[in-house]
Amino acid sequence: MTAEMAAEALPLPPEVVDGEPVGAGTPEEETRRRRKKAVVLLLLGLLAMLVTIVIWYLIFRQPISPPIPLIPETQVPSYSTSIYGATNPFGIAVSPDGSRIYVSQTEGTRVVQIFDAGGNPVGTMAPPETTGTDHVPVFVAIDPLTAEVYVTDRPMGSIYIYDRDGAYQRTLALVKPIAGWQPVGVAFDAAGSLYVSDLSGPTATVEVFDRGANLVRTMGEDNRLSFPNGVAVDKDGNVYVADGNNGRLLVFDPAGQLKAQVGRGTGQGNLGLPRGVAIDSQGRVFVGDATGQGVFAYRTLQNDKRTLDSVGFFGGQGAADGRFSFPNGVAVDARGQVIVDSEQHTNLAGVYAAGDMTSPHNHQVSAAVHEGNEAACTANYYLYRPEQKSPAKGS
Repeated sequence: MTAEMAAEALPLPPEVVDGEPVGAGTPEEETRRRRKKAVVLLLLGLLAMLVTIVIWYLIFRQPISPPIPLIPETQVPSYSTSIYGATNPFGIAVSPDGSRIYVSQTEGTRVVQIFDAGGNPVGTMAPPETTGTDHVPVFVAIDPLTAEVYVTDRPMGSIYIYDRDGAYQRTLALVKPIAGWQPVGVAFDAAGSLYVSDLSGPTATVEVFDRGANLVRTMGEDNRLSFPNGVAVDKDGNVYVADGNNGRLLVFDPAGQLKAQVGRGTGQGNLGLPRGVAIDSQGRVFVGDATGQGVFAYRTLQNDKRTLDSVGFFGGQGAADGRFSFPNGVAVDARGQVIVDSEQHTNLAGVYAAGDMTSPHNHQVSAAVHEGNEAACTANYYLYRPEQKSPAKGS
């Protein structure tokens, strides 16, 4: 007898109810069938109810009435999305409506990449060939009066100006040229005055220019700035400067007097190597911290306080989306969103930061050299001239 025949000859196990075999056609079998039918009907009824609810929602749903509620002042951003496609992104700016995102590339093709709100590349910004080839675009800012985009280029000692779609317009021509000018950070106030952090001269400073490119004020001459980077201006005209190598965020009043600061340290809200600065419409200050591997959030200057109230921190080192590898630039749109790219990248609707658009292997390399980078920065500090060192460092 074959295996198939033997298998067919095996009797089927009897069905049971309450432990007793049930024969076909018995009352117990009929009861079991009725129960099955009731369960099936119940499930079909629930399915029909769910379909009815979905159809009702699709027909009668109401759109969210604008404006969309802003993110609460005390809420720390949480990860939302990423934009890829830039090489070593550094500076970043976003149009007020969020429709254009501008990201400077410091490696590869050294241009400013333009993305739309969905993260799709829509153009680039590059200076004319007549200006040479040794370009490194650093920080980016948008003129609130003309929507033109200003890009600093430290090696060339220039600020290039483009229209919103990337067409080169002109190079900023200062009424009184500054010898050895090294523009890095760039920002505007609401009236359209231009603020530039400058590394030239015996000490670094922040310069303020009017609409005609006349130098009207200089800040930080007495504050021993060391490689100031990002600059931002709040609604009251106070100026926030990321004093990078000193590990400080300095706040100057409109007249250029130092009013408050956040220092370097390991406590809540303390900084490491601050780079980009942005301020949203709710009075929150966002600072990209390269060695802190994230973005610190503060409230803008309050009354006569000598420091800023910390709101929180988001990011953290890593290669995953929402994590950072030496973030730098930060930007905010009119809606209050945050985006940081890691080697500069973010995650809050309305704030954008540059720094983390690198490939995974670059993330791994960045993580591997992080501690060495901090040691190198510390060693480099001791090469500064005595007058460049802050009293706290020199003591």
